[in-house]
Amino acid sequence: MSPPNASLILIMVCFWLTFWLVQRFLIRPIWGVMSERKGRIDSAQQAWKAKNEEHLSATARLAAELEEAGRDAARVRGELRQKAQDARQLRVAQAREEADARLQTALDELRADADAARVELRKRAGELAGLLAGQLLGREVKL
Repeated sequence: MSPPNASLILIMVCFWLTFWLVQRFLIRPIWGVMSERKGRIDSAQQAWKAKNEEHLSATARLAAELEEAGRDAARVRGELRQKAQDARQLRVAQAREEADARLQTALDELRADADAARVELRKRAGELAGLLAGQLLGREVKL
C-alpha cells in the first residue's frame, strides 16, 4: 500500500481551513442576523395581535356604548315628546275653555243687546207707527 499523496493532505487541510473560516465568519453571523430578525418579526406579530385585540375590544365597547346611548336618547326623546303632547293638549284645552268663555260672553252681550233693542223697539213702536201712518196718509197723525 502506498502512502497517501501529500497533495491530498494539503487539499484536505485547505478544505477544512476554508470550511472553518466560512463557518466562523460567514455562516454564524448570518444565522445570528436571521435569528435576530425572526425574533423581531415574532415580537412584532405578537405586538400587532395584542394591539389588534385591544382595538377590536375597544371597537366593540364603543359600539355597545353607542347602542346604549341611542336607547337612552330614544327613551328621553319619547319622554320629552309625551311631555310636549301633554303640554299641547293642556294649552288646547285652556284655549278651548277661553274661547268658549269668550263665545258665551259675546252671546250674552248679543242677547242683552237684542233684548234692549226689542224693548226700545216696543217703546218706539207707537212713534214709528204714527210716523209711518203720517207718511202714508200724507199728514201728521197723533197717537
